[in-house]
Amino acid sequence: MLDNINNFGIKKWLITLISILFITDILIIADVPFLREFMAFITFITIPGILILHVLKLNKIEFIKKIVLMIGLSVAFLIFMGLLLNSLYPAILKPLSLTPVLILSNVILIILAFTAYLRNRNDFNLNDFLNLNINLNGKLASPLIFPALFPFMAVFGTYLMNLTQNNFILIAMLLLIPAYIIAITILKDKIPGATYPFAIWTISLSLLIMNGLTSFHLIGRDVHYEYYSFQLALQSFHWDINTYLNPYNACLSITILPTVLQSLSNLSGEYIFKIFSLIGSFIPLVVYVVSKKYLENKYAFFAGLLFSFQLFFVYLLGAVRQEVAILFFFLAIMVLFANDMGKNTKKILFVILMSSVVVSHYTTAYISFVLVLPILLMPFFKGLVNDRKLKFTNFDVIILLFLFILAWYILFAKVQASAGSQVIQSTIAGTSGDRGDYVLGVLGIVLKSVPNTISVIVHDLIFVTIGVGLLTILRNYKKFTEKIDPEYTVAIFVSIILLVLFLVLPYISVAYDAVRLFFQLLIFLAPVFIIGAMKIAKIIKRPKWDILIILVLLLSLFSCATYLQYHFCGEPYSPDYDANGLVRNEGYIYNQEVAGATWLKDNYMDNYTTYSEGRGLIVFLTAYGNDSTSMNLNNSIFSWNKTVDSGYIYLGYLNVNKNQVLPVYTNLNVQNMSNYSNLFLRKSKIYDNGGSQIWL
Repeated sequence: MLDNINNFGIKKWLITLISILFITDILIIADVPFLREFMAFITFITIPGILILHVLKLNKIEFIKKIVLMIGLSVAFLIFMGLLLNSLYPAILKPLSLTPVLILSNVILIILAFTAYLRNRNDFNLNDFLNLNINLNGKLASPLIFPALFPFMAVFGTYLMNLTQNNFILIAMLLLIPAYIIAITILKDKIPGATYPFAIWTISLSLLIMNGLTSFHLIGRDVHYEYYSFQLALQSFHWDINTYLNPYNACLSITILPTVLQSLSNLSGEYIFKIFSLIGSFIPLVVYVVSKKYLENKYAFFAGLLFSFQLFFVYLLGAVRQEVAILFFFLAIMVLFANDMGKNTKKILFVILMSSVVVSHYTTAYISFVLVLPILLMPFFKGLVNDRKLKFTNFDVIILLFLFILAWYILFAKVQASAGSQVIQSTIAGTSGDRGDYVLGVLGIVLKSVPNTISVIVHDLIFVTIGVGLLTILRNYKKFTEKIDPEYTVAIFVSIILLVLFLVLPYISVAYDAVRLFFQLLIFLAPVFIIGAMKIAKIIKRPKWDILIILVLLLSLFSCATYLQYHFCGEPYSPDYDANGLVRNEGYIYNQEVAGATWLKDNYMDNYTTYSEGRGLIVFLTAYGNDSTSMNLNNSIFSWNKTVDSGYIYLGYLNVNKNQVLPVYTNLNVQNMSNYSNLFLRKSKIYDNGGSQIWL
């Protein structure tokens, strides 16, 4: 078998890849059920990245690096290929439709394959490329195989929960994950090294699936506006920022990317967004790879889990644009600190990935450049201080990125630049006001219940551990600079400064909350958390307890991110496995609700306003799709609590079946419907499907 792989030259390998591409083309054109959806996604999310890696001659880098780069570069390929096609409008009236997308993608991929052949014809070995090292000699195979069960449990568990509200499988999965982590920690000397990255990936994928497949519709807040932007591009198979002058619509990660994927796969729009769980599941692996450069494998495993167990990660499909941007940013950092790539190759990849961040999400891009600019400028300042010389080592990269950003914001994304300037102005204005509530919120001092208090304590302990790690690095700076790149250390301190700024200028956390910031900074702070835990073990004179301290903190964080502490305290909260969970009441969309909104769309009278509770907006965005501009919706009637003379009153599942109201969408303050009986005086019910009602 190994000899066959060794004899498999670049020509045979590229012919195999192009053959898979052509087979996928046939399945797409013939519209073969299931195979089209499956092969279109798998092929176009892997083969472009593989070919780019071959062109850059990155055949021998670590296998996990190849996997995450393959995914990231394929996504970047689809985005920029789609942008190129989109720029051909109106020469091509529907540039993002199937025919142009299929033709151009095939042409570019064949060119990449030919280039890869020329670059690798003399020194290619497939065994070097497929260099996954699974050494089972004397090792246990079962810990490596077992976590493959988690994604299946997530799929079947959410399906069962959606249909019957039976949460047994999901709860079992959420209890098995910590048990499995404890088991492989105990068996650390008996498991193959591949267990760690595979476990991170399967656990991460399971958590994303659990939330992504909750409801047959999208769940979250931002995602409904993202989906609306996508629907506008899909409507005419052409992205136009002027159709919706909003920063969301300038994010190609939620406009061009899903439109291209929909054209190729023919999946429904909502499931295109749900399938982003597969892309997001690779992000923790990047944290693992970066951390592994500075930590042992077992500690890098814990660093990856620290990222996976963030609340924002579990509900990452509620903000797809940031998910894609974070993947690109983390990959850019991985490339920046890689030792197994050439200097020019690193620069090419870094520019591609950082440019992809810019077009994917505006705020992530702003923070990314605040973090990487000091790193890129370090050689310049080192030259000034140490050698009294001007060294323009990374200025080519800085200039290229600056020119790209300038072109992007001038030609396409002026609305994002305006939004950024408004945040800065509001932040400056907010510094003179009362900051008490904001500061308390950022610090996590606002306590509401026992489960909430548990969450606050756990998160504060995580921050304290990171703080201890930071102080340890400061006190032993020379020692750590031998282990950690000085540029990486600089990024750690810049990350801490950014977090402190959220206390000094807490208004920023309104525009971009601290949870999202911390989430992005973990590419630098995850190893610091591990260092802090190891130091705490030494402080209490139990150095061998470092693993125990890490496990206690991580598994407590896992409970908080999945709301298990609420569940076992008897307070239903989770949107995923608690039928009466508070968050589920807010975000879960029932088919009957969409049916009611669709009926109203088809039958409403012009000039009549539709009134609903706060969460009515997400239902109507789902039902109206790209026609949402025509809906005349006011979702404030319950917060006003004032009778209206004319117009429809729309009631959703929570109102009809649980006799409850969420007056304000952003405030999970449930009220009883009886408090609003006055709104229905002289009104008649004209529609009722058991899960929604319409009154007039």
